[in-house]
Amino acid sequence: MAGFLNSFSWPLLLVGAYLVGSIPFPQILARLRGVDLREAGTGNVGAGNLTKSVGVGWGIAGAILDGLKGLVPVLISRLVLDQGIGASGIAGLSAVVGHNWSIFMRGRSGRGLAPSAGLLVGLDPVLMVWVGGWAVAGWRIGGGLAGFLGWALLPLTAFALGRNGPEVLFLMLLATILVSRRMQGNADAAQGVNNALRRALYDSDPMPDDYGATADEASHP
Repeated sequence: MAGFLNSFSWPLLLVGAYLVGSIPFPQILARLRGVDLREAGTGNVGAGNLTKSVGVGWGIAGAILDGLKGLVPVLISRLVLDQGIGASGIAGLSAVVGHNWSIFMRGRSGRGLAPSAGLLVGLDPVLMVWVGGWAVAGWRIGGGLAGFLGWALLPLTAFALGRNGPEVLFLMLLATILVSRRMQGNADAAQGVNNALRRALYDSDPMPDDYGATADEASHP
């Protein structure tokens, strides 16, 4: 009976994680201050832009709320439903997908870093040392590039640390989703291979007025 309930509850957890993940907490907090993150700062609906556009305290609150979106489904899956690391990771990943492509925002929203960090805390907190180290390095070499290296190389790091195959494969999927979302940019982002590669590496968009120029021209007016 318990096995049947778990097999029924896990799909419901995936749906619930996606829906909760879709809640744009940074946008809600920004609206309380009269700011629309889609039209402020970088245009990204995430804790980073909330910090820049509204303030550090608000940004920290947004990051915590977004982090919990990835953490709570993993903990429910592992501790309540007694699922393995692969199934629990997928539960957290559902929240990341909801965060990145929110149905409440009609498409793209955040970049998924905060919920992914929450996911890792619940799934394999040791790996947060790797990601956190690159986040600190971002102060020196640029946050966009550091974030790309930290998350894109995470599966190789897990493999080097002896993590099992399902976890490594799951982290490859997570890294692919995060990099893919970065390459999309914001809803009004300039398209094209050069712009997508620039966003993947540096998480940087040309400004809307520069959409007729190349990525290099936009970054060096």
